[in-house]
Amino acid sequence: MAAVVLVCLAAGGCSGSDDQPDADGPTPTASSSAATPEVVTDVSIGKLAGKLPTARRAALADDVQQVVDGWIDAAYLAGDYPRTDFSDSWPGFTAGARATASRDGDLMSNRDIGASIDAVEPEKRQVVLDVLSVRKKPVGVTAHVVVRFATSGDTTKDVRVAGRLYLTKGTHGWQVFGYDVTKDAR
Repeated sequence: MAAVVLVCLAAGGCSGSDDQPDADGPTPTASSSAATPEVVTDVSIGKLAGKLPTARRAALADDVQQVVDGWIDAAYLAGDYPRTDFSDSWPGFTAGARATASRDGDLMSNRDIGASIDAVEPEKRQVVLDVLSVRKKPVGVTAHVVVRFATSGDTTKDVRVAGRLYLTKGTHGWQVFGYDVTKDAR
Protein backbone atom coordinates (compact mmCIF):
# COMPACT_ATOMS: atom_id res chain seq x y z
CA MET A 1 0.00 0.00 0.00
CA ALA A 2 2.80 2.45 0.87
CA ALA A 3 4.45 1.83 -2.51
CA VAL A 4 1.16 2.54 -4.29
CA VAL A 5 0.75 5.79 -2.36
CA LEU A 6 4.31 6.84 -3.18
CA VAL A 7 3.86 6.00 -6.88
CA CYS A 8 0.54 7.87 -6.99
CA LEU A 9 2.07 10.89 -5.26
CA ALA A 10 5.05 10.91 -7.58
CA ALA A 11 2.83 10.59 -10.65
CA GLY A 12 0.42 13.23 -9.40
CA GLY A 13 3.22 15.54 -8.34
CA CYS A 14 4.88 15.39 -11.75
CA SER A 15 1.70 15.82 -13.80
CA GLY A 16 1.10 19.47 -12.95
CA SER A 17 2.87 22.55 -14.15
CA ASP A 18 5.27 24.32 -11.83
CA ASP A 19 3.46 27.51 -12.78
CA GLN A 20 0.05 26.28 -11.60
CA PRO A 21 0.04 28.12 -8.27
CA ASP A 22 1.74 31.15 -9.80
CA ALA A 23 -1.38 32.42 -11.56
CA ASP A 24 -1.59 36.16 -11.66
CA GLY A 25 -4.11 37.51 -9.23
CA PRO A 26 -4.36 39.20 -5.91
CA THR A 27 -2.78 37.57 -2.92
CA PRO A 28 -4.95 37.82 0.18
CA THR A 29 -3.49 40.06 2.82
CA ALA A 30 -4.36 40.81 6.40
CA SER A 31 -3.78 44.19 7.96
CA SER A 32 -1.26 44.38 10.74
CA SER A 33 -0.16 47.19 12.98
CA ALA A 34 2.89 47.73 10.76
CA ALA A 35 2.77 50.07 7.79
CA THR A 36 3.16 47.15 5.38
CA PRO A 37 0.33 44.61 5.29
CA GLU A 38 1.18 41.06 6.29
CA VAL A 39 1.20 38.63 3.37
CA VAL A 40 -0.80 35.54 4.29
CA THR A 41 -0.72 32.19 2.55
CA ASP A 42 -3.37 31.59 -0.10
CA VAL A 43 -4.20 27.86 0.16
CA SER A 44 -6.53 25.94 -2.13
CA ILE A 45 -7.30 22.35 -3.07
CA GLY A 46 -6.21 21.51 -6.61
CA LYS A 47 -6.62 17.96 -7.89
CA LEU A 48 -8.33 15.33 -5.77
CA ALA A 49 -7.83 11.62 -6.43
CA GLY A 50 -10.51 9.72 -4.54
CA LYS A 51 -13.32 11.10 -2.43
CA LEU A 52 -12.88 13.48 0.47
CA PRO A 53 -15.78 15.20 2.27
CA THR A 54 -15.77 19.00 2.16
CA ALA A 55 -15.27 19.32 5.94
CA ARG A 56 -12.18 17.10 5.76
CA ARG A 57 -10.81 19.17 2.87
CA ALA A 58 -10.90 22.32 5.00
CA ALA A 59 -9.25 20.56 7.96
CA LEU A 60 -6.61 19.05 5.66
CA ALA A 61 -5.84 22.44 4.11
CA ASP A 62 -5.40 23.95 7.59
CA ASP A 63 -3.14 21.11 8.78
CA VAL A 64 -0.93 21.10 5.69
CA GLN A 65 -0.77 24.90 5.63
CA GLN A 66 0.73 24.85 9.14
CA VAL A 67 3.51 22.53 7.94
CA VAL A 68 4.21 24.50 4.75
CA ASP A 69 4.07 27.86 6.55
CA GLY A 70 6.43 26.51 9.21
CA TRP A 71 9.02 25.80 6.52
CA ILE A 72 8.46 29.07 4.61
CA ASP A 73 8.82 31.14 7.77
CA ALA A 74 11.78 29.27 9.29
CA ALA A 75 13.71 28.96 6.03
CA TYR A 76 13.05 32.28 4.32
CA LEU A 77 10.84 34.92 5.92
CA ALA A 78 11.16 34.92 9.72
CA GLY A 79 14.09 35.42 12.03
CA ASP A 80 16.68 38.11 12.50
CA TYR A 81 18.95 39.08 9.63
CA PRO A 82 21.82 39.07 8.98
CA ARG A 83 22.33 35.49 10.12
CA THR A 84 24.15 32.30 9.16
CA ASP A 85 22.31 29.68 11.24
CA PHE A 86 19.50 28.01 9.32
CA SER A 87 19.67 24.65 11.11
CA ASP A 88 16.04 24.90 12.28
CA SER A 89 14.65 25.71 8.82
CA TRP A 90 12.78 22.46 8.25
CA PRO A 91 10.14 21.90 10.94
CA GLY A 92 7.56 19.41 9.80
CA PHE A 93 10.06 17.49 7.66
CA THR A 94 10.81 13.81 8.31
CA ALA A 95 14.32 13.08 9.58
CA GLY A 96 15.43 11.95 6.12
CA ALA A 97 13.93 14.95 4.32
CA ARG A 98 15.38 17.30 6.94
CA ALA A 99 18.87 15.84 6.40
CA THR A 100 18.53 16.21 2.62
CA ALA A 101 17.18 19.76 2.95
CA SER A 102 20.09 20.64 5.22
CA ARG A 103 22.52 19.48 2.51
CA ASP A 104 20.47 21.58 0.05
CA GLY A 105 20.45 24.52 2.48
CA ASP A 106 21.25 27.18 -0.13
CA LEU A 107 18.10 26.10 -2.00
CA MET A 108 15.82 25.13 0.87
CA SER A 109 16.56 28.22 2.99
CA ASN A 110 18.27 31.61 2.81
CA ARG A 111 21.58 30.10 3.91
CA ASP A 112 23.22 31.36 0.71
CA ILE A 113 22.30 35.02 1.31
CA GLY A 114 21.44 35.22 5.01
CA ALA A 115 24.74 36.77 6.09
CA SER A 116 24.47 39.61 3.56
CA ILE A 117 20.85 40.72 4.00
CA ASP A 118 19.29 42.98 6.61
CA ALA A 119 15.62 42.14 6.05
CA VAL A 120 13.13 40.10 4.04
CA GLU A 121 9.90 41.60 2.69
CA PRO A 122 7.29 38.92 1.79
CA GLU A 123 5.35 39.52 -1.43
CA LYS A 124 3.49 36.28 -2.16
CA ARG A 125 2.70 32.98 -0.43
CA GLN A 126 0.61 30.54 -2.43
CA VAL A 127 -0.05 26.81 -1.97
CA VAL A 128 -2.21 24.49 -4.09
CA LEU A 129 -2.78 21.01 -2.66
CA ASP A 130 -3.19 17.91 -4.81
CA VAL A 131 -4.68 15.23 -2.57
CA LEU A 132 -4.74 11.44 -2.68
CA SER A 133 -7.66 10.12 -0.64
CA VAL A 134 -8.40 6.47 0.16
CA ARG A 135 -11.71 5.52 1.78
CA LYS A 136 -12.51 9.22 2.28
CA LYS A 137 -9.26 9.82 4.20
CA PRO A 138 -6.33 11.84 2.86
CA VAL A 139 -3.20 9.69 2.69
CA GLY A 140 -0.89 11.86 0.60
CA VAL A 141 -0.54 15.46 -0.51
CA THR A 142 1.56 17.26 -3.08
CA ALA A 143 1.78 20.92 -2.09
CA HIS A 144 2.58 23.18 -5.06
CA VAL A 145 4.30 26.16 -3.43
CA VAL A 146 5.19 29.64 -4.67
CA VAL A 147 6.90 32.15 -2.37
CA ARG A 148 8.16 35.56 -3.45
CA PHE A 149 10.10 38.01 -1.32
CA ALA A 150 12.53 40.90 -1.61
CA THR A 151 15.73 41.26 0.40
CA SER A 152 17.53 44.38 1.53
CA GLY A 153 21.06 44.97 2.76
CA ASP A 154 24.32 44.18 0.96
CA THR A 155 22.37 41.67 -1.15
CA THR A 156 19.25 43.25 -2.63
CA LYS A 157 17.29 40.67 -4.60
CA ASP A 158 13.82 39.62 -5.65
CA VAL A 159 13.61 35.93 -4.79
CA ARG A 160 11.12 33.33 -6.03
CA VAL A 161 10.95 29.87 -4.47
CA ALA A 162 8.65 27.42 -6.26
CA GLY A 163 8.06 23.72 -6.49
CA ARG A 164 6.47 20.77 -4.78
CA LEU A 165 6.55 19.39 -1.27
CA TYR A 166 5.44 15.77 -0.86
CA LEU A 167 3.63 15.06 2.41
CA THR A 168 2.28 12.03 4.19
CA LYS A 169 0.54 11.69 7.52
CA GLY A 170 2.43 9.87 10.26
CA THR A 171 2.42 9.66 14.02
CA HIS A 172 3.45 13.33 14.24
CA GLY A 173 0.79 14.56 11.80
CA TRP A 174 1.50 15.71 8.26
CA GLN A 175 5.20 15.71 7.37
CA VAL A 176 7.26 16.54 4.30
CA PHE A 177 9.11 13.44 3.09
CA GLY A 178 10.40 14.83 -0.21
CA TYR A 179 10.53 17.92 -2.39
CA ASP A 180 11.25 19.27 -5.87
CA VAL A 181 12.00 22.98 -5.42
CA THR A 182 13.69 25.74 -7.40
CA LYS A 183 14.97 29.10 -6.20
CA ASP A 184 15.60 32.07 -8.45
CA ALA A 185 17.04 35.41 -7.33
CA ARG A 186 17.33 38.50 -9.51
